[in-house]
Amino acid sequence: MRRWLVTGLGVLLMAASVYGFARYAEHAELDARTVEAIMPTRLIASGETVDASMVRRVRIAEAALAADALRDEADIIGRSAVAPIGPNETFASWKLADRQLTPGAGERYVSFPTDDVKNVSNMLRRGDLVDVWVEFDAPATLGGVPRGALKVIEGLRVASVRSTEGAEITDAAPYDAPFQSAARQRDRVRASADGRPGMNTFIMDAEIYEAYALASLVGSIKLALPEPSLQEAEEARVTDDFATYAGALIEEEATLP
Repeated sequence: MRRWLVTGLGVLLMAASVYGFARYAEHAELDARTVEAIMPTRLIASGETVDASMVRRVRIAEAALAADALRDEADIIGRSAVAPIGPNETFASWKLADRQLTPGAGERYVSFPTDDVKNVSNMLRRGDLVDVWVEFDAPATLGGVPRGALKVIEGLRVASVRSTEGAEITDAAPYDAPFQSAARQRDRVRASADGRPGMNTFIMDAEIYEAYALASLVGSIKLALPEPSLQEAEEARVTDDFATYAGALIEEEATLP
């Protein structure tokens, strides 16, 4: 009887060892085929700044990890989204940018009423950098050449785009069509905003504000949105052409009786 007990115990130990080794091999194979990735805990809308509560670490199939996926929280936290990032996708490097969305030294928040036409068919979002154009009420001459429009400011930071009810306009969906280009997906997502704009808030210093105000007196302000993923985080500046035009206006005023 004792011999049978010893034999049975040996068989059980052997079976447990085989099972344990099989489970270890299975997990080792799984780990070899998966990698650790960082994903959002929820949909992150364009213009949002990523904080630690918005990220999570998960394991995904190695083949599913995009080549441009960021895998270090230090490269993600504190940066702004230039495109919506869904909870089931990784943080693509091109979807994040270093954007300061609070005024720096000598800067202020400045708000202007707006509409979806001025806002590039309602495609403007918090965190975007826009170019400001003026369409003249009458043709203006610059360097002997008549001009109907002139670029006034480059790289103006959008701090907020709010509806008439005061809610921030955001994207209602992430990019979710892997076989479409990023540009086509951006057009689709931004065309389905969750509201209509009523007020834009920009970050301006005195020079930028004065140029914007002067342009609004001589024509109609138009905003232009470059491709968000290609925008550089540079300071806004008044264009040389508009500075020349403004200088000519000042000289003309000085010569009037």
